[in-house]
Amino acid sequence: AADIVFAGVQASNDLDGQVGATIAAYLDMPYIGGVSSVEVSGGTATVNKEFAGGVGAKYEVTLPMVVGVQASVKPPRYAPVSKVRQIAQTATIEKVAPTGEAGSGLAFKNMAPPVVTGRAEMIEGSSKEVAAKIVELLKSKGLA
Repeated sequence: AADIVFAGVQASNDLDGQVGATIAAYLDMPYIGGVSSVEVSGGTATVNKEFAGGVGAKYEVTLPMVVGVQASVKPPRYAPVSKVRQIAQTATIEKVAPTGEAGSGLAFKNMAPPVVTGRAEMIEGSSKEVAAKIVELLKSKGLA
């Protein structure tokens, strides 16, 4: 069994990072996505995870695990063009029929517009007036 399984967090046809999480669910392993670096020591890995706005966090995770790689601290190394051309001339590509939803392991349940449960209220005025109105609204709902 593998100690670490690496997957990307984006694909050309979607940006929702489901591959790593799905693999982790199938293998019954923990998953952490948006990872920029992994350092393994013994039976644990120290993982740097990126969040929106340039915020990051460091986690220590017990192996085995699945990692969704966001970006790398080091730039990728690319194969020389001569090697790519050499392989392109000799490579054979196997044609495989698409499996669609049946082969994905995922099933579409349903899709519906969101249920309207309330309404939004735009609050205008000076900072002081807006703050006072927010406090008033919270008090009227028993939240302050």
